[in-house]
Amino acid sequence: MFNELIHLESRYILFSIIKEPKTVLDISKELKIPLSSVYKQIQSLKECSLITEKTDFTESGHIATFYQSLIKDAKISITKFEPSISFSKNKITKK
Repeated sequence: MFNELIHLESRYILFSIIKEPKTVLDISKELKIPLSSVYKQIQSLKECSLITEKTDFTESGHIATFYQSLIKDAKISITKFEPSISFSKNKITKK
């Protein structure tokens, strides 16, 4: 989980999907990150339980998977050589 939080693309993706769920294509276009990289980071973020996914209809009527961050911020601290991570839970919006 720590690695995902320090990875720049992962952080960009997490911040872009805090307020509203987005598709991988939307994330890729908005952040100008290659589609393959977004898919890879989304998979890693899902494995760390940092994002949620939901299948729904797009505005054009197609079925798509939307992703949203489960956290709105994270704090990393080190005390007596021991790292700790604390999160603030994000409000999940309905698409």
